[in-house]
Amino acid sequence: MLSSRQKAILNILIGEYIANAAPVSSQTITRQAGLDLSPATVRAEMAELEEAGYILRPHVSSGGIPSDKGYRHYVAAIPQHPTLPQSESGWVRSRFHMATEDVELWADLAAGLLADLVRNLAVVSAPKAPESRIKRLDLVLLQETLALLVLVFQQARIKQRILHLNTTVTQDDLTALANRLSAAYGGATSSGITVAALEAERTPLEQQVVDATKDMMLDEDMNRFEDPRTVGLRHLLSQPEFAEGGKAGVLVDLLEDRKFLKEALPGLSADERVAVVIGGENDAGEMQECSVIVSRYGDPEGVSGIVAAIGPTRMEYERAIASVGLLSAAMTERVWELF
Repeated sequence: MLSSRQKAILNILIGEYIANAAPVSSQTITRQAGLDLSPATVRAEMAELEEAGYILRPHVSSGGIPSDKGYRHYVAAIPQHPTLPQSESGWVRSRFHMATEDVELWADLAAGLLADLVRNLAVVSAPKAPESRIKRLDLVLLQETLALLVLVFQQARIKQRILHLNTTVTQDDLTALANRLSAAYGGATSSGITVAALEAERTPLEQQVVDATKDMMLDEDMNRFEDPRTVGLRHLLSQPEFAEGGKAGVLVDLLEDRKFLKEALPGLSADERVAVVIGGENDAGEMQECSVIVSRYGDPEGVSGIVAAIGPTRMEYERAIASVGLLSAAMTERVWELF
C-alpha cells in the first residue's frame, strides 16, 4: 500500500516522464510537487517505490522512469469515464454527423480522427455482424457462360464473385433467378441457406449460385476483422522509444501483418467500456513496449467492431482513454442509426 506522499511522487514522476521521455530526478519532483519535501526525502521515497516495483532506474545514478506496475497504478487513478475538451469532442461528433452511410468509410474516418487525437497509431475495424445476413443478390451476365454474382448484406457490405456457368443463359434468366433467390434467402445466414438448400429441389444453375452464395457468406463470417484501418504509423514511429536498434522496422513489419494485429488486440468483457493493456500485459511478446487502449462499439450481439489506440507505454493515458471512448461512442451511434 502506497502512502499519499508516495502516490503524489509517483504521479508527478509519471507525468514528467510522459511529457519529456527522460528519467525524472528527485530535484525535478521536488520542484513540481508543491510539497514541503527535500530532495533527500524524495530520493528515499523513490528508493521505496523502486523496491516495490513501481519505478525503474536505467542507470544507478539516473532518475526514475515508470514500470508497467507504475503505469497500472497511474491508470487505475484516472476517472472512470474521462472526457476530452468540448471543442474536440464537438469537432469529432460534427465530422460523424456529416459522414455518409458507407460503413467502410466510417472506419477510415474514425481511424484518422483517433490518430490525430492521440498522436499514435489508431486501429478501427469496419462494423460487421457475428453472422452476416443476406439482403439480396444480383446476377449480371458478362458472357454467355460467365456471370458476376453480387451479394448485398444487411450490414451494407457488398461482395462479388465471377461464376463460370455450366450452361448458356440470358440476362433475363439471371435476373429471374436472382429475384427468386433474393425472395427465398433474404435475411438468411449461411446456415439458413444450407438448411433451405437441403429442403428444396434446385436446377444445376440454381444450385451453383446457392453454393457460391453460401461460400461467400462463410468467407465473410470468417474474416470478421478483415482489413482493419490503421492510421498514424508516422506518429508512432516518431516516438523516441522506437528510434533506436531497428525497433521501428520490427514494429512496422508486425503492424502490417493483419493476423498479428487481430491477435494483439485484447478482448473485452461484457461490462468493459474501454480496456487498457500495458507493456508486459500484452500476450504478444513483440508488443511488450507498447500499450493498447481498445473499445468495442455497436451491439456486442449484433453489428459491432473495435476502436483501438496503440502507442509506447509512455503515453497520455487519460487522453487516449477519452479519445477511444469518444470514437467508440460515435461509431455506436452511427451503427444504431443505420442498423
